[in-house]
Amino acid sequence: MEFPSYFASVQNLFTLYEIPPQLQSKLLIAMLNECSNSLLAKPAKERLDKNVEVRDYLLREFKQTAEQYCDKFRTAVKSLTETYTLFGSYVKKLFLYYLQSRKAKTLEHVIDLVVSDRNKQTLSLACLRHVLSTRNRLL
Repeated sequence: MEFPSYFASVQNLFTLYEIPPQLQSKLLIAMLNECSNSLLAKPAKERLDKNVEVRDYLLREFKQTAEQYCDKFRTAVKSLTETYTLFGSYVKKLFLYYLQSRKAKTLEHVIDLVVSDRNKQTLSLACLRHVLSTRNRLL
């Protein structure tokens, strides 16, 4: 769930320290956990030379969905050791990931998305399944 935040932080560090593009993916790969590194055995070596391709590949493999981001946003709880500022930043990032994953680019899109999500909450389970299956066939 923390991949987008991690990649954004790493990219900020690369920019801050002016890391050359040809070194970025090598540094990124060195800092990944064992599970992520095992996934990187599949793509061609040429794809691993580009930081953006490594990031996009891992995000696709771990399949972070809009629903996961939305659920995490709705159920986030502030820990006792966390400041309200940090918690607010975390919740804001989750909401932004959700909006990005749903491709909401304008205020009108955001409003439509929030209203649509709210409407879905009022549907019966059978009706919701029908709506979602119809939507998936249209996409």
